[in-house]
Amino acid sequence: MFNNDEQSGMVGMLVGMIVLVFAGVFFSLLADKRFSFSKNQSSISQTIEEEKLELENVKRELEGARADWKREYEPRTGQEELIATITRDSQASRRRLETLGEERDAAAEEAKRVADAFAEYQGRYRQQVRAEAAGEKVGELTTRGGRTYRDVTIWRVSAAGAEIRHSEGSTRLSPNELPVTWNDRFQWDKAELAQHLDEEREAEEQHKQFVDSKNNPPEPPQKTSGKKPKPAKPDEDPEYLARVEVLRQAVIDTRLKLNQARTEANRARYEAASGKGRSVPGSLETWAERARRMEASSAKFHAQYMAARGKLASVAPNDYQLQVQDQ
Repeated sequence: MFNNDEQSGMVGMLVGMIVLVFAGVFFSLLADKRFSFSKNQSSISQTIEEEKLELENVKRELEGARADWKREYEPRTGQEELIATITRDSQASRRRLETLGEERDAAAEEAKRVADAFAEYQGRYRQQVRAEAAGEKVGELTTRGGRTYRDVTIWRVSAAGAEIRHSEGSTRLSPNELPVTWNDRFQWDKAELAQHLDEEREAEEQHKQFVDSKNNPPEPPQKTSGKKPKPAKPDEDPEYLARVEVLRQAVIDTRLKLNQARTEANRARYEAASGKGRSVPGSLETWAERARRMEASSAKFHAQYMAARGKLASVAPNDYQLQVQDQ
């Protein structure tokens, strides 16, 4: 067994060893921490550098984005208001266009109305002036071709020219033959003249066909061998007789209307030339207007009459109504 001195030495040695152990552990931990701290510091520095590089990249991308924004999107800032303004202007322009279209249509309609009114007035003026000229004594008249008529009296003025009576007889002069002053006065028109001449040619053609049908009746059919049923005579065919009667009545009616219109026109021309009374008794119509109206009716009924005669002649060329002479 150990004595007290030896025990104290052993305890002191044990304590010393324990202290050394703890000191070794402490310094070991301290060194490890310092190494770890140094290692961490190096890692942090590297991370910081990497972050700096990433930040630089982000900055560059940001600058690029800002440049793109300025180039692409910044000019478009406020375009909603611009679009709204353009839309309002477009709508206003559309309304203005519609208004202009309506004004244009109204102007065209007004122009047509004025043209129609002028044409109507011109027609009335022509008819009045031409009707009032009936019976007017001119004295001497020299045509554009140089021919001179003496003791000239205007008998009738129509769209085809002037019918005159002179010392050697009567004739009709076309507008191209009459002096310029006559054309200015009676306002002859080429279209009116052409229409009138076409109507006259049509009436003459119908009359010519009628005369030819009377002078050149169709040849009777030649007899052929063999027995055939004898056709019924036209005079015995009820349908034929009914058709002839209708056509005959049309000739009678149109002739009556034509004669009445001619009689009224002659009387109106005479009253207008005599100057006894300007207006027709019991009417607001003047004699000149009556003459003009009846002359137009005469021309219309004459064309209807010639057409009716032509139709009757094509069916019954020897009908007695075709032998009646016009008055």
